[in-house]
Amino acid sequence: MPHICLALSQFRPTKGEYADNVSRIGAVVTQAAQLDPKPDLVVFPETATSGYFVEGGVKELAVTAGTLARDLAAAYQGPAIDVVVGFYERFQNHIYNSALYVTLHKKKPEVRHVHRKVFLPTYGVFDEERFVDRGQEGVRSFETSWGGKAAILICEDAWHSLAATVAALEGAQLVIVPSASPARGLGEAEDCEGGGETLPASVVRWERIVRGIAEEHGVFVALANLVGFEGGKGFPGASAAKCPARADSKPERREAEREGEV
Repeated sequence: MPHICLALSQFRPTKGEYADNVSRIGAVVTQAAQLDPKPDLVVFPETATSGYFVEGGVKELAVTAGTLARDLAAAYQGPAIDVVVGFYERFQNHIYNSALYVTLHKKKPEVRHVHRKVFLPTYGVFDEERFVDRGQEGVRSFETSWGGKAAILICEDAWHSLAATVAALEGAQLVIVPSASPARGLGEAEDCEGGGETLPASVVRWERIVRGIAEEHGVFVALANLVGFEGGKGFPGASAAKCPARADSKPERREAEREGEV
C-alpha cells in the first residue's frame, strides 16, 4: 500500500444544523491541512453534517452528494486534500445514510465515491430503517488521490464480517469506517485488550472488530466515531487506526483529531 498520512476527526455535530456543521468541518480540514506532515486524508464520523438521532428530520437535512461536496469546498481553505464525511443523502427520490469521499482543491471538488449504508440497525436504541433506505450498490472499492484503493463501511456494515470480506476482495487497501455508535453496556465494561483500561463493552467490541478486519484481510482500517451527547445518548468516540501487522493504537474518547501514518 502507498504511504499515507491519515487524520481522524472525532467530531461532535450540532444536531440538525447542517450549515453550521459543514462550516465547522471545513475549519477542521483547514486546520488539519496545516499539520506537518500534511494528512492525505481526513475522516469524519457517520452523520457528521447533522447528528445521528434526527429521525424524521432526515427529510429536511438530506442533501445530494454534489451539494455537500460544493459546500465543503466553499468552507475549506487550503491545498488539495481527501475528506470522508458521513451525511444523510438525497438520491433518486430516496434518502440514505451515506458517506462521501471527496478531493477538495482550488478547482471544483472531485467526488470519488459515495457509499450508502447497507445494514440498517433496528434494535435497541436504533430504528434506522424507519427513516432511511438501504444502499443497493453494496460495498465497492475505489481509487484515491494518494494512489491506493479504499472502501467504506458505515458503522453497522462493519459488524457484518461479509462486508469487510467484500471490501478486501474488491482490492481495498484501506477500509474506512465512519461511525455513530453510542456507548452501550456500561455495566458490563471489560478490560481493553492490551491496555488494561476499563471501557464500555461497545468500545471493546469495536476494538475487536477493527482489529479483526485488519488482521484477517491484511488491510488498514480507519474508524472515526462521533463524540458527545444526543438526546441523553452518549457517543464515546474511541476512534482508531489499525494496520495488519500492528493493530495496537489506543482509542480516544473526546472531541479531537488524531493523526498517524500508515
